Amino acid sequence: MSNIYLHYALDQWFMLAFQPTCRGEAHLFRFADDFVVCFQNRWEAERFLRELKERLAQFHLETEDSKTKLVEFGRFADEDARKRGKKPESFDFLGFTHYCGKTRHGMFKVKRKTSSKKFRAKLDEFTEWIRKKRMKLGTGELLKRAKARLQGHLQYYAITDNSAMCEAYRYQLTRLLFKWLNRRSQRTSYNWKRFLSALGWVRWPSVRILHRLDPFGKSA
Repeated sequence: MSNIYLHYALDQWFMLAFQPTCRGEAHLFRFADDFVVCFQNRWEAERFLRELKERLAQFHLETEDSKTKLVEFGRFADEDARKRGKKPESFDFLGFTHYCGKTRHGMFKVKRKTSSKKFRAKLDEFTEWIRKKRMKLGTGELLKRAKARLQGHLQYYAITDNSAMCEAYRYQLTRLLFKWLNRRSQRTSYNWKRFLSALGWVRWPSVRILHRLDPFGKSA
């Protein structure tokens, strides 16, 4: 419903009515009800925010103030922030924190990593899952399903520049799996060596970049 409704309430309005009035570049990126709009000129971003609220009100919609903000972002924002002795701003979109970074040659580039909020939520979700399933599933089946959950996470988050956060997630999930397996009973408890052997049996996934988003190189 969000895709259908916002196609007319937002997408068409932006492309046909607002974007043509901009003097600088203006681009809209939307997924369901989550979107980011990029402007070359700050004053046009401020105007867009004002007019957006008026536009959405016509459809009985409103922006979520806690998730709506103007962010100075990009090569010049990065340089200006560092001159003031500050870090450039970042923003979250679709589970990733987008932040200003550098290539190996010192050139500006947009980098992405798993957002802290999503990272914690995913671990909490896994903890709740294994807490409920550890007594209902056999060890082999439990390991296979835990593997599938880790693979699903990596299929989405294993992108350029995010290998460290993926490794951190894999490590934390592995430790949680070890902890909750050993809470079932003393008779079936695992030492670390035996646990690693079981992970080898199910071919526990390692982290490798699956989605290359860097057009200038192959750095992870």
